[in-house]
Amino acid sequence: MNKKIVIGQVKSAYGLKGQFKIQTYTEEPSNIFKYGAVLIGENHTGVILNKHKSIKNGFLVSCEQVKSRTDVENIINKNIYIFSNQLPKINTKENTYYHDLMGLTVIDENKNIIGKVISVSNYGSSDIIEIDLKEKKEKILIPFNKNCVDDIDTKNSFIKVKNIEGYME
Repeated sequence: MNKKIVIGQVKSAYGLKGQFKIQTYTEEPSNIFKYGAVLIGENHTGVILNKHKSIKNGFLVSCEQVKSRTDVENIINKNIYIFSNQLPKINTKENTYYHDLMGLTVIDENKNIIGKVISVSNYGSSDIIEIDLKEKKEKILIPFNKNCVDDIDTKNSFIKVKNIEGYME
């Protein structure tokens, strides 16, 4: 399935000629320019971002579809997307894109189903998996590291976790 992946966001206008500031969510900020055509919001497709300069927390850019400050004001706070097929292929045994983890079944060391992954976030110190528990109508957060995640199998749609008893209380 070809999912839309958020890779950045339009933050503000710059000047009167359609330039705007963007924030990137890519691991390496300049990678936002390597994917080719992007989507901005729901209405701008096939957008090629032209980098003018690096700025604090992002870049100053322009594109053919946005020609004036008024045009920019219509896309402020809109997400910048690519399709998952635009991402480089990676070795899924060693690395996984976080969007591929969404919806995977979470099992424990005894292969008991715990729940499903609903998000992967990073609040500053490390990555965290949010799991919607099967038996309870609640969610838990566990660290996304080797101490808690034993195996990821995207082909068979599961994540095997360990050492999470304290998170289940």
